[in-house]
Amino acid sequence: MRRIHALFVSLLLLASVLPAAAPAVVVTAPRPPLIIVGNPPAGHSVAPYTDYTVYFLVADDYGVTTGSGRIAAYYRINGGEWKEAYLKTTAENPVVASLRARFYGESQNFYVFYRRFTIPGLPPGSRVEFRVEATDVEGHTSYSPVYTYYVVNPQSPRVLVVDPSVDAVGFLPYLDSIEGQLNVSRDYYHYNLSDVEAVAGPLGRVKGDLFTVHRWELLAGEYNISVVSPSELRKALEDFEPQVVILSNLWLPEWGLSGEDMKALHDYLHLNGAGLIVTSGTLLDSTNPQHIGTPGNISVASMLRMEPLQLALAVRKALNVSDVPLMVMNVNTGYPLTLSRKGPFDGGRLEVNVSTTVGWQYYLPAQARGIADRSVELFIRENGRAVREMEEAVANLTGARFNFSMTFAMAGALANMEVVDGGVLVTYGGLSATLPLEGKLLERVRLLHALRKRYPVILARTDDYSAAILASDGDYRAVYSSLELEAGGETEFGILRDLVDWAMKPSPQMPEVVVLSNDIDWNIKGRLLASQLQALGFTVTRVTAEDIESRRDAKVVLILGGPDAYDGVGDYVRQVLSAGEQEAVRTGRRGVFAKTDVWSGGQVVIVLAGRDRWGTGEKIKAYMEGVDFGYAELLAGFAALI
Repeated sequence: MRRIHALFVSLLLLASVLPAAAPAVVVTAPRPPLIIVGNPPAGHSVAPYTDYTVYFLVADDYGVTTGSGRIAAYYRINGGEWKEAYLKTTAENPVVASLRARFYGESQNFYVFYRRFTIPGLPPGSRVEFRVEATDVEGHTSYSPVYTYYVVNPQSPRVLVVDPSVDAVGFLPYLDSIEGQLNVSRDYYHYNLSDVEAVAGPLGRVKGDLFTVHRWELLAGEYNISVVSPSELRKALEDFEPQVVILSNLWLPEWGLSGEDMKALHDYLHLNGAGLIVTSGTLLDSTNPQHIGTPGNISVASMLRMEPLQLALAVRKALNVSDVPLMVMNVNTGYPLTLSRKGPFDGGRLEVNVSTTVGWQYYLPAQARGIADRSVELFIRENGRAVREMEEAVANLTGARFNFSMTFAMAGALANMEVVDGGVLVTYGGLSATLPLEGKLLERVRLLHALRKRYPVILARTDDYSAAILASDGDYRAVYSSLELEAGGETEFGILRDLVDWAMKPSPQMPEVVVLSNDIDWNIKGRLLASQLQALGFTVTRVTAEDIESRRDAKVVLILGGPDAYDGVGDYVRQVLSAGEQEAVRTGRRGVFAKTDVWSGGQVVIVLAGRDRWGTGEKIKAYMEGVDFGYAELLAGFAALI
C-alpha cells in the first residue's frame, strides 16, 4: 500500500513540472480561412504620393491568432521583392461595415478578424501589388488574389481602360485557394462572393498561359488612367469622362460588352469626340461575336468603321460554315513592325514581342494577304499544339468548335465579295450567297468595301502583314491594333502612348465633292443631290466634261450618267468602269459603283448610272436615300487621312 501511495505522489510531482498539453482539435470537415479584401482601389488607380490603407477580414472556424495561426499581408512595387506589411486591428468604419454586411447566414459559428495595413505613397507610373494570406490553428492556409493598382498622373488627359485581365491575372497564382474559399463560403461561411466568382469562374476552363500581364503603369506615368471591367463601362463613361477609351483584348465571353454597353460607348464617342483604341482579341468572333456584330447593328467593329467584317457572321450562317472563324488570336510570327509616316508616326522599324490577332487582312491587297496567309500558316504548323489548345479553350468557354487553321478563309471571301445594287454577293468554297442590304447600310458598305485597301489606314504593319495598326478619322478617331501592345514593354507602350495622343484629337474637314454631269442629268436629279450634300457639310462643285481635266485629282468625284451619257460624260465613265460593269449598266443590272485611285492616289470616284436619263435619275435617288451624316463622316475621315 505504501508503494502505491509513493508511486501516486511521484506521478503528481511529475505532472506538476511537465507543460500543460494543448486541448486537442478534432477536425470533422476541414475548412480553410476565408479572406476578403474590402476596398481595392476604384479604377485600379491611386493619386501620386498618397498612402493607401487596405481593409480586410479573415473568417475561420477555429481561429487564426493562436498556436500556429497567422495573418500576414504583403505588397511589392513595380514587380520587386515582396515586403511584409504591418497589420493593425481596425475600428468600425464604412469599409468594415460593408465587409460585415455581405454575410448572409442566420448564425456565425466561426471567428471573424478585421485588419488593415497601409502602403506608402509613390510617384506616378508605379505599379503596386498586394495580397493577404492566413493560416489557421489547424494548419490550413488561404490566399487572397493579388490586387493591383497604378499610381496615375491626375492632371493629365483621362484614359479609360476596359481590362478585366488585371483582376484575372491576379487570381491565377492562387486560383486553387480562391476556389476552395468559394466552396467553403457557400457551405459554411455564407458570405456573398459573387464578385470573386465572376472573375474566377472562367479561369478554370482555360489554360493560364492564355493570359498576359498588362503593364498599365507605363501609361499611368503620363496619363490619368482608370482601369475598369466591362460591367463598369457605362458608369465610368459618366463619372470619369475619358478623352480616350481603350478596349483591351476583351476575348473571354465573360469579358464581352453587351448591346447596351456598345450603344452607350458609341453615343459617348460621337457626342464627345473621344478617341477609341481596340486591341487584339477584342474582335475574336468565336467567343464574342457581338463585338463584330451583324449588318446594321452597333458593335465594336462598327465603331472602328470596319462594318464589312460584320458580313462574316451573316455569310457563316447563310453558307452553313459554322466552324470557319473570321479572327484567330495568339499568333506571333516574330517579324518587326514598320511604322508609316501617317497619323502619329514618323517612320521607322521596331522589334515587338507581343502576339497578334489575324483576320483583319480583309483590308489588304490580294498579294499582301497571300504573304500573310503563308506566314501564319507556317506559324500554325510549327505551333500546332498551341493552336489546338486555343480551339479547346473556345470549345470549353462557348460549346462551339472552330477550326483555327482556316485562318484567312473568311477574310478572303469578304475581300472577293461583290457589292451590287441590292446587297452583296459572297462566294466561299464553291458556294455563293447574296446578302440583301438596303439604303444607308448598303451605301456605307459599298463605300467601305471600295476603300478597304486604303481605309482604315494602316499606320503600321509587320513585314509579313500578320500584324497591323489600323486607324480611321471622323467625329472621333478610332484605332484597331491587332497587336496586344499592352502586354509588351517600353517599346510597345511607346507606340500605345503615341496612339493615345493621336486618338484624342479628331480633325477632319469636309472635303470638296466634284460632280461631273451633263445638263440633262444635272437638272433631273443632280441639283437635288448637290443640295443634300451641301446640307451634310460638303462643298459641291459641278463640272462638265469640258472642265473635268483640271479637277480630276479631287478627293471625291461623283459622276452622273452611264457609259453612253451625252456631252462627253460617257467617255469618263468608261475610264472608271470595266467592260463588264459597263454592260451591267446598259442592261439595267447595276448602276451604283464606288472606285478608288482612278485618276489620283487616295481618291474615291462614285458613279451613278442608269440605262437612260430616267434610269440615272432613279440611281441618284436610291443613292441619296443611303447618304446621311454617317456616310459624310466616312468621306471626311478618308479625305483627312489619305
